[in-house]
Amino acid sequence: MNTNLILIKIDNYSYNEVVRFLLKRNVFYKDLTIKDNGVTLIVKLTDLKRIKREIKSVKVVRYLGVNGILSWFKRHSVILLSFLFSYAILMALSNVIFDIEIVTSNNELKRVISLYLDDYNIKKYKFMKSNKELTKIKEEILSENKDTLEWIEFERTGTKYTINLTERIKIPQNGEKVPSDIVASKDATILYMVTKSGTRIKDLNEIVKKGEVIISGNIMKDETLVNQVDAEGEVFGETWYTVTTTVPYKHVEYEKTGTTINHIYINIFGKKITLMGKYETKESMNTTTVLLDKPYLFFNIMKEQKELYKYVTHNLTEKEAYEEAIKRSDKSVNDSLDAEEYIIDKKVLKKNVYSSKIEVEVFYKVYENIGEKRVIINETVEGE
Repeated sequence: MNTNLILIKIDNYSYNEVVRFLLKRNVFYKDLTIKDNGVTLIVKLTDLKRIKREIKSVKVVRYLGVNGILSWFKRHSVILLSFLFSYAILMALSNVIFDIEIVTSNNELKRVISLYLDDYNIKKYKFMKSNKELTKIKEEILSENKDTLEWIEFERTGTKYTINLTERIKIPQNGEKVPSDIVASKDATILYMVTKSGTRIKDLNEIVKKGEVIISGNIMKDETLVNQVDAEGEVFGETWYTVTTTVPYKHVEYEKTGTTINHIYINIFGKKITLMGKYETKESMNTTTVLLDKPYLFFNIMKEQKELYKYVTHNLTEKEAYEEAIKRSDKSVNDSLDAEEYIIDKKVLKKNVYSSKIEVEVFYKVYENIGEKRVIINETVEGE
């Protein structure tokens, strides 16, 4: 392919005049065409000056081959440089830490690990570490915290580090269990109780407050503590709830259709380029996840899961709205119960009827598991 060619246009000259001029001067040309009161043709770049000396109305339309590519880069140099500069900034920012979350319920362990992260320069507005560096840091932290830390994992999401900690559980020597009580998880009246180990403190039909001991892990003799055990047993009681529900007479609900569309697309600076599954609708519940996100790429691949639904309009009478309110109240209570738990009784306390809605307040008695363990701390066993 000849890379030294150029497309030009000659105005105010006829086809025959141009041909005679070129042949007389032995100028190479091809693709000569009449266009817009002029003639376009392809000539060699080296002949352009010779043609311009005699024909003043010559215009360059386009450079071809390598010269065309170089010309394109020259014309768009500002845009290209801006893009490269923006890309470089984006790559730099995508490797900067903007957020750190340490996941653990142990505040003291969280404080200790925060100090370690500072020592390793893992903090806000510092650069991300490589996988090799993170592996080394993880091993060193685990090695220095053998007694308190079982595992540590660094998870990177964009510009955020999530550090998941698994606390080491200290197992008592000789297989002994940790001394503990069974206490009330909420206010209740005890309806059923089985004690497997420990000392029963409360009786059936007795009212207990949240946090009160029901079965104690302390074994007493003549008001003297002689042993401590892990209290075991089951305690069910009657608990109480008040639920207020409002139902408008006219309202719109959505129902799931059972259809889910998976939309896979490339995200480039906020612009979506669909790969598969594009589906435009306003009647869907969308969940977006990242399939590919690498710091060295200027794009990422996303999955948008669209769960389709349809709107249903309800126009209820006062009776229907009342029944719907009771139904919703029952559901809100039942959804919080386990298999062995159930509603004992219910009573409507208030029923407020308005022009556009109904409001119902319902009192519930519930049969519920109320026993939860609480470790006994700072207790001394006499005679040991």
